Amino acid sequence: MTTAAPNKPSLRLVPKPPGSIDADLVAFRVMEHIDAQHPTFWETLPKTARVGLRNAIVRAVMAEDAKR
Repeated sequence: MTTAAPNKPSLRLVPKPPGSIDADLVAFRVMEHIDAQHPTFWETLPKTARVGLRNAIVRAVMAEDAKR
């Protein structure tokens, strides 16, 4: 019986993907989709609601990108 530890495969770091998610583009596309599919959606809401939603989308995309 041997007390030597069996050879374990060495771990290597995997580099991040070369590209990153363009949060502005994602937010733009989502807002464009809302405008096209629900044209009256923004009529009853204040202008700041649109800005707030866009900023929330950008923050969410950036947070997900940081996890990658």
